[in-house]
Amino acid sequence: MTTGDLKGSLRKIEQGLRMLNYPRDVDYTVLVKGDPAAFLPIISYSFTSFSTYIAELLVKCDVELTAKSDLRFIEAIYKLLRDQFHYKPILTKEQFLQFGFAERKMQIVCDIINCVVKKHKELSNLNKVKSQTRKKFRPSKREIWSNCGNVLVDLSGSTLNSKQHAQKVPLVKRHSGDEVRDDLPLAPINPTLLNPPSLPAEGGNEEDLYLDDDVVEEQVVEDNSQMEFLRSQLADCQEKLHKLDWMEDKLRVLEERLKGKVIIDEKDWNNLLSRVLLLETELLLQSKKVY
Repeated sequence: MTTGDLKGSLRKIEQGLRMLNYPRDVDYTVLVKGDPAAFLPIISYSFTSFSTYIAELLVKCDVELTAKSDLRFIEAIYKLLRDQFHYKPILTKEQFLQFGFAERKMQIVCDIINCVVKKHKELSNLNKVKSQTRKKFRPSKREIWSNCGNVLVDLSGSTLNSKQHAQKVPLVKRHSGDEVRDDLPLAPINPTLLNPPSLPAEGGNEEDLYLDDDVVEEQVVEDNSQMEFLRSQLADCQEKLHKLDWMEDKLRVLEERLKGKVIIDEKDWNNLLSRVLLLETELLLQSKKVY
């Protein structure tokens, strides 16, 4: 984005806000003036509220963006852009917090939005690949039961395949009830009869019984990251409440100081003074005429 095209810069930043699904109203007239107070909320939303993956990245990097002054916030953002996104803004921190440089600030905000969206897609795809890999190498309970059904165990403890066992065992001839053969082989014993498998709960899914430790650990990490994000939002709300209390105290002190005083607009006061001056001049002229 080059400077000199203010309308083009506004269109770019409007497209970036649509990518973020930015929920707040934006005063574009303030953006044109280069007021830093109009850009800081957009940057804060990009890193803290747009994506849980980005919020987890902030937690891993031990970066705290809430409950900070504007200068500390910009310092943390510049350090994060340098270390994690390999991006260096074209304005210094002091220049960004000054009025002006509207197009340059719009360019920086658009670059930040592009970096955040790109990193979100990378982390999301990486998470999908990990989940697919775990599902691929995780055997189902049906496969285990089917494998167990194909194995036969004889009394000596040796395991044989059902087809091989059928080939080795000779056919049993019919005999009368009084005849007893000592050379007859023993019938194969199915291990599922010796150790019957525990049946799943009624109405349950067999696949749900096979939980991987990695899945549970990942869920715990995700819950912890969400808790950290909620804590940061709570700290932000508490800071705003403290600011409201401070403003109420200031207003209370101001009301006590102005108690019993009349407040007049500066224009009305100047108009009143000019009228008084005219009256004094007129009285002075009349007194001179009398004498």
